[in-house]
Amino acid sequence: MTDPAMHDFGVVSEQGDSFEFHIGSAAGATCILVGVLQTERGPRRSELAEIPAALWRKISARVVRELAQDMYDGERSGKKAPTLKTGANRLSPLVGRELALLLWVLSEGGATEQLEAILNGWRELAREERWWLYAKAGSPGQRTGIGWRRGLFHALSEAAESRAVAPTTEKKSPAQAGSPSTSRRPRTGSRGQMEHAPSARPTTAAPKRRRTKSLTATAN
Repeated sequence: MTDPAMHDFGVVSEQGDSFEFHIGSAAGATCILVGVLQTERGPRRSELAEIPAALWRKISARVVRELAQDMYDGERSGKKAPTLKTGANRLSPLVGRELALLLWVLSEGGATEQLEAILNGWRELAREERWWLYAKAGSPGQRTGIGWRRGLFHALSEAAESRAVAPTTEKKSPAQAGSPSTSRRPRTGSRGQMEHAPSARPTTAAPKRRRTKSLTATAN
C-alpha cells in the first residue's frame, strides 16, 4: 500500500526503482534526494544529494516547471502538471536522474554565487543528456569536488555569453529525431543507481542546445 505521506510526481511505479525527494520546511532545513533500488531483500535506499531548503525555494518553481514540461504523456497523471510538495515526494527513475544532476552541481563549492548560470545551463540540456551525465557523475568513485561533478559545475556555471558561442544550428532531421539511436542510454552499476534505459526523445519536444562534448572535455 502506498504511504499516504508520499506524494507522487507524475506516474511512479510502486514496485519499481524510484527516487524520493524530501523537502524540509523548518528553519535551517535541508532537501534530500534518495535513490530507492528494489532488491530481493526489499528496497535499498541511498542518499544521493542534499542542499539547503532555502536554496531550493529560490529555484523550485522553475525546476518543477522544467521537469514537468519535458515529461512524456505516459509519465503524467491526468492533464494537470505534476508538482513537488513539502515533505516526501516520489519520482520516477528518469525524472529523478534529471533532478539528481542539478542537485549535485548545486552541492559544489561556489554554486550559490553561480545559481542563475547553473540553472540556465541545466535547463539547456536535453533530457537524454541529463540521463547520460547522471550515469557519468553517479558512477563509483565520483563525489563532490572532483571528477565529473566538479567538471559539471564548471561547465554549467559558464557565463551565458560563453555558452552562446557554441553553434546553435545543429538540428536533427525528422527521421533522426524519431530514431531510438539518437537517445543516450546510460547504464550504471549498483550502489543505489538506476539501470533503466530511457526511450527516444519525442520529436515534439522543444530543441535544446547540445553541450555534451564540452562537458566531457571539462570533466576530463
